[in-house]
Amino acid sequence: MSNREEYYTFNEYMKGNSLTPSEEDYVEMIYRLSLNSEIIKVSDVSRALNIKPPSVTKMIKKLDGKNILIYRRYESVELTEVGKIIGQRLLYRHNVIQKFLKIIGVKNYVHEETEKIEHTISIETLVKIDEFIGFIDRNEDILGRFREYQSE
Repeated sequence: MSNREEYYTFNEYMKGNSLTPSEEDYVEMIYRLSLNSEIIKVSDVSRALNIKPPSVTKMIKKLDGKNILIYRRYESVELTEVGKIIGQRLLYRHNVIQKFLKIIGVKNYVHEETEKIEHTISIETLVKIDEFIGFIDRNEDILGRFREYQSE
């Protein structure tokens, strides 16, 4: 893809991403779990993502092969340093998008919408949204005026 202004299929735009959306979800969730517990088991990930343990084990083995985490069979899952960095960035991305959606007034299916958007957003767009959130946080009067506009 030499020109980003030309039209392509969704898959073509996503070719540069080294992790699939599903892999990203696993890394983000394992990172989230690691913030509250030192020991993370396959069953913890299974419960958190509502996925059966055999499917979780399969994905964890795949991520272990990519050196994102360390899988100790029948014991635990631990993110590598690279995995922690990726997890932190994925959680940041999730939180920025979710906060933005709430700011603009999305009330229904915020989590679902966040999940859909987070796997497709570019870094530049994410940074600009985060800057916008910072601007709104410092200028609550503008948010108030926006809320009034929405209720007209």
